[in-house]
Amino acid sequence: MELLVTKFSDGRYKNERELFAEVISSDNVKLMGEMIALQAFRNVKKYDLEVADKLYIGLIKDLHHMNELRYTVSDGYDYAQTAICFLCRFMGRTVDEIYGKDRKGKDITIKTACFREVDLHLMRYRRKAQKTEHIDFEDYKALPADPADCFEKEEENHEKADELVKALNLSELELAILECYVNGMVQSEVCATLGIGRGCIHHRKASIRKRYRNYFGEI
Repeated sequence: MELLVTKFSDGRYKNERELFAEVISSDNVKLMGEMIALQAFRNVKKYDLEVADKLYIGLIKDLHHMNELRYTVSDGYDYAQTAICFLCRFMGRTVDEIYGKDRKGKDITIKTACFREVDLHLMRYRRKAQKTEHIDFEDYKALPADPADCFEKEEENHEKADELVKALNLSELELAILECYVNGMVQSEVCATLGIGRGCIHHRKASIRKRYRNYFGEI
């Protein structure tokens, strides 16, 4: 099985040991930061799968597709950028050199200090996620009350809306995006549902608006 560091370096490094044995430079600092972020996520996944796994998968996807036109990187890449920016301060040095001392007075390397910087930002993100309130759908008291007689109202006629959408002659993807927004989804939910990036959604929405304006301009 091909290692990620080998794949994303186009075969330049056989393993991470070879990568981190080099002096930090503009040629390798990006890959170093990305590998450190991936390892930080792997460590946290052992006890916080929900948060770390999402960031880890997002970063893996970014590494595969970030060079594609209009691709929008995930939140996971923020941690790679944190590591990259940290390492950029030590150009011309190796990651095994001493960075300084920790709170206990022990010497730590540049690489260890970089890991701890990423972990610090990851810990803040996890704490914020834990404070987010969620509705308990098993408790009926937590749910909003249904409007009175909501099922007794006359069903609305959507024929005009259907005719309009048909006249726009949307592609399958544009139609799927439109339906997601009509159903009240936010952008992150549309991305997850259709498996596409934010850039693709922005492009398709602009196309839908253009078709809509053209359609009404002809009337």
